[in-house]
Amino acid sequence: MSHGPATDAARSRPGTPDGATDWTRIERSPEFRELTARRHRFIAIAATITFGTFALYLGLATFAVDLMGTTVLGGVPIAWLAAMSQVVMTWILTAVYLRKADREFGPLEERVRERAGARFTREADADGDGPAAPAGTSPNRRAVR
Repeated sequence: MSHGPATDAARSRPGTPDGATDWTRIERSPEFRELTARRHRFIAIAATITFGTFALYLGLATFAVDLMGTTVLGGVPIAWLAAMSQVVMTWILTAVYLRKADREFGPLEERVRERAGARFTREADADGDGPAAPAGTSPNRRAVR
């Protein structure tokens, strides 16, 4: 449950309650941009496949009624098999995403997190105007509520 908009201070790492993490610089970093580009590319491909197969199913159900009514495998209509293929497609894409998240997105997220810990604090904190983060710390992972 949220109690208003989140501030930089609420999203900063421990020990820096004044919001010392510079989120804009993190978003502009090459590591973060690579991560978001790879995720967006995967989502675009997965969405195209999902919507394409669903559009094909709807088109066949609408315009190829005789074909979809044909029974195969001992009385199972092709329409039923085509509908179940949508469920199987969802499972396959979910499995592919989970695999890609573990092998590709996870390491990229960790690299962004490691580099953000030391590189992306605001200049005022480096000058001693604000509380400095301990060396070698990285930002917290988001807390699940």
